[in-house]
Amino acid sequence: MSINQRQFKQLTEMGISLWQQKSATDSKHSSSEQNEPQKNAYTKLDEQSLAELIKQTLFTDILQCLGLSIGEVIAKNDHLDLGLFNWYFSSTAQNENSIRCTNNNLISPTLALIGQSVPLKKQLWQAIISNQL
Repeated sequence: MSINQRQFKQLTEMGISLWQQKSATDSKHSSSEQNEPQKNAYTKLDEQSLAELIKQTLFTDILQCLGLSIGEVIAKNDHLDLGLFNWYFSSTAQNENSIRCTNNNLISPTLALIGQSVPLKKQLWQAIISNQL
């Protein structure tokens, strides 16, 4: 089921969380630290860096695949808010070769690095498709 940005905002304002996986092991062993991405491990984003991303074909292709317009993307302090999920760009060397998605947080290397690597592009598209982002 897909919803638009307005519907998503209304549901979140009512306190309804979307796209959360429920399992016994997750609920027993989860903590707020495990559910939130680490601070200071991600590239800082602002309107200027968002403008740079918009110039990249890979980024616009991803937005098009997700059915989003550029106006729906909001640059937060350390991530992009795409409505249904947040996209963090890792700034640490240990995360440069992996893309993961947990709790509606997509964590990946920078798009410049992904654009230079066919395996990373494949991994990004698989993460988007398998998590139905």
